[in-house]
Amino acid sequence: MTLLRGPLTPADADGVLDDVMLWVNDPDVVKNLARFDHPIMRDEEREFLVRLFSSTNDRVFAIEEDGRYVGQIGIHQIYRPAKTGRIGVVIGRREEWGRGHASRAIELLLPVAFEQIGLNKLWAIFYTTNARMRHITEKLGFVQEGTLLDEYFHQGAFHDMVRVCLLKRMWEARKGVRR
Repeated sequence: MTLLRGPLTPADADGVLDDVMLWVNDPDVVKNLARFDHPIMRDEEREFLVRLFSSTNDRVFAIEEDGRYVGQIGIHQIYRPAKTGRIGVVIGRREEWGRGHASRAIELLLPVAFEQIGLNKLWAIFYTTNARMRHITEKLGFVQEGTLLDEYFHQGAFHDMVRVCLLKRMWEARKGVRR
């Protein structure tokens, strides 16, 4: 069963670092993540994790299956005045792809976003070619807000991005239907 552990704190950085280093330089895993444009060294990643887990504008969770780390999910760029945040998820173990971890992790994160943090809107942005993320977000009730043309420059080319969102009232309506 997919579970979330967290929110992660700076003290957790060393505990997840070995797992993160297994995927952080894997081109197949990070191909949909713009931040990974050069090989990441262990010290650099540890510093990044400590900063990320210390941030008041990010909440990051480890995704676990039977006590094993399989990836991370977070609410990033939390902007409290507008009650918005960006969701990001990565399944770092290839053997775990296609097993529903990302969908389940997002489902588990929605009450955190809307009930605990008090957000009104969660949004995600992904490459137009990322069919997996499109499928997952559509299945969970996210709606497309638009296509951002030439939004990212990555690996020597511009890429169009899709932006989707889920509002609290949309989530509450879907939650009521599932009961």
